[in-house]
Parts: sequence; C-alpha cells; structure tokens
Amino acid sequence: MGTSRAVLRRGLVFGLRAGAIPAVACAVLWAMVMVTRWVHGPTDSTLEDPPRAVLAVLGSLAVGAVIGAVTGLVLAYVPQRLLASAPLRAMVCFAIGGTLSFGEVVVMAVSSRGGYGPVLLALAAMPVVGVVTAARGREIAAARLAAPRHV
Repeated sequence: MGTSRAVLRRGLVFGLRAGAIPAVACAVLWAMVMVTRWVHGPTDSTLEDPPRAVLAVLGSLAVGAVIGAVTGLVLAYVPQRLLASAPLRAMVCFAIGGTLSFGEVVVMAVSSRGGYGPVLLALAAMPVVGVVTAARGREIAAARLAAPRHV
C-alpha cells in the first residue's frame, strides 16, 4: 500500500508541475494585458476579464493535477509485468496524458470565449503532453519498480 501511495504522490507532483506551465503562461499574459490596459486603455482582450483569467490559471492547474493523479493511480495498480515493460508503460502513460489533456482545450475554450488561438495551441499541445507523460512514466512508477516482487 505504501508504494501505491508513493506512486500516486509522484503522479500528482508531476501533474501539478505540468499544469503549472500553462497556468504561469496565462498568469503572465493576464499581467501583461492588465499593464497594457492601464497604460493604453481598455482593449477587447479576453484576459481583461479577471474571472476568465482566474479560470484559465486554476483550470490549467486542475487539468494538470488530474492528469498526474490518474497517471499515478493507473501506474500504482497495473500488473507488474506491464509496469516493468518500458514500451507498454510508455503507451499507457501516453494514452492517459494525451487523452486527459483535452481538458486544457476545454479550459481554453471557456476562458477565451471560444477564441481560436488558445484552443488551437491547447490542441497542438495534446500529443506533447502525452509524450512528456510517457517520458516521466518510469519516474512516477519508481517506487513500484524498485519494490521487491512477491511471487
């Protein structure tokens, strides 16, 4: 049970770090838009609306946390032979990360009022999230991989 918790915790930490990347990008953009608004007056930017900016930041963090938690949960309970096989583990992690990153597309669609740029960027990032999740699969499952096997 301890190794399962460790794998889940590692997955959650990975997810929060991964979700922080778009969250920080949204926060920086929001700050830049607010400075521009203060200097040049109002524009028609979506990020001038603080609730939408907060939704973009917190939604990105939440999507990252879900990706990490689900990855950790799956890696904590898959059969050991699947976990020990690097290609199979990578495919499972890629599928989880790539599929669940669609949540970021939804967050960007809602927070940008359907703007094409953020949505297309989030769509383009889906395979990247899958690849990064696959690459980090061994690190997330490290506690289980190092645990002695019971026969």
